[in-house]
Amino acid sequence: MKSSTRTAALVTGAVVVLLAPVAALRAWSEPADPRIAVGAAAPATLLPGDVRDTSGRMIANAVWTGLVSYDPETGAPANAAAASVTSPDRRVWTVRLRPGATFQDGSPVTSRSFTGAWTAALREGWAGARLFTDVAHVKGARRGAESVAGLTVKDDLAFEVTLDRPLSGFPALLGDPAFFPLPDSVLTSRDWASYGRRPVGNGPFTVASRSAREIVLRPRSGKGRSVAVKVMPDAKAQYSATATGELDVATQVPPDRHESMEADFGDRHRAVPGRDVTYLAFPAWAERLASPTVRSALSMAIDRSAVTEGALGHQYSPADSLMAPGILPGRREGQCRLCVHDSKAAVAALSDAGGLTGPLNIWYEADRGDDAWVKAVADQLRKELELDARPRPVTGLREAVAGREVDGPFVVHTTAAYPAPVAALTPLLAAGTGFDDAYTTGLVADAEKAATADDGVIPARLAESAMLRDMPAMPLWAAHDHLVWSERVRGVTAGAFTGLRLDRLALRR
Repeated sequence: MKSSTRTAALVTGAVVVLLAPVAALRAWSEPADPRIAVGAAAPATLLPGDVRDTSGRMIANAVWTGLVSYDPETGAPANAAAASVTSPDRRVWTVRLRPGATFQDGSPVTSRSFTGAWTAALREGWAGARLFTDVAHVKGARRGAESVAGLTVKDDLAFEVTLDRPLSGFPALLGDPAFFPLPDSVLTSRDWASYGRRPVGNGPFTVASRSAREIVLRPRSGKGRSVAVKVMPDAKAQYSATATGELDVATQVPPDRHESMEADFGDRHRAVPGRDVTYLAFPAWAERLASPTVRSALSMAIDRSAVTEGALGHQYSPADSLMAPGILPGRREGQCRLCVHDSKAAVAALSDAGGLTGPLNIWYEADRGDDAWVKAVADQLRKELELDARPRPVTGLREAVAGREVDGPFVVHTTAAYPAPVAALTPLLAAGTGFDDAYTTGLVADAEKAATADDGVIPARLAESAMLRDMPAMPLWAAHDHLVWSERVRGVTAGAFTGLRLDRLALRR
């Protein structure tokens, strides 16, 4: 008995000795919080059809799987929930779903999950409704509609979409959250408020919990780390929290830390090209601004870098094209030579055009946050060209343009709806400038109805060249996002049309 007791004591002691370093190693290697923490502003909503900000788009792409997804490296769409998206004429499209897909509550993903969700976006007037009415031009699509003539369910795994006109980019458009599916339970109840608080999607992450401080997403498969989206609207707080290890990824960088990102984080930072572009457009009815030479002079007189680094706080990149830099398919840099700041050339061009006298009002929407940069541009035009440039804020700019009250350049903000060059041009043609060049509009139409999206690149680029020549609108800058991340995280990937890819994040081993 004594021998057995002694042996047991020795074995126990050995186990304690062996476990001690293992426990110490585990404590050193495993973080106190095993979740991956991402800082972001609070999303306005988690309803995919009503997504209207970067945070909402980022979360939606984790909770749902759309019909197509976007390759973050090339921007090209690839089938995801869809087995195929086909059309004989680019106007009537047949969507076939992958069989066996379910929502996170176990209910099946069917054709009605999509057609019902799209109809709901229109009926409820959500932010995504414009994609059906103004971009895809789905037959019978209108805000407030209880039914849509262009949506026809064929069976549980196939439905048909009829457009008013051909659109070769329709498959690429289907990756937007507005086109994500909704389960039958909420389509029947229409209890959007409850669903929006704890949505059920068909994607790789479920919404495990939601509070004013964080939204926790758990891997649906049960494998991998949960992601805690920490609500931090302040860029400085995000940046500091990532530097100290409280956050793993910051989705905003404060202006005063832009130059120190490399010193603070080494190679753990990146700028993500965006899909939003700001322009100054010229009203065709303002005769003294009708000459392309005058417009070229104004464009060359603006030092875009000075404004993006100053008034815009490094959150934008100077434009060198009419296209948003986040549109990767067919991307070409440096198309806008007149976007390069050149004081002497600007003065000479304006002189050749006969000069410009009288006040030059720069019209923009009041209370949108454009005051500082519009003032900076006006100051540059006064200095470079000795013009009487004046900021002209107005409430209801769209109405002022439509009523032809605008007598000078006016601000236009556009967002490309899908990753194709033509998606950057159509909003410009609809900006109300009065620009009506048959050659250019014909090229844009050719790009939209091309046999394939790739075939639409060349006519879109030719249309861009024509618009840069006549310059109905001069590009100023494009938005971009900044990301910085801690040493313990890997797989940081982002795109203009998805935001940060939460499903790609992992901890370093």
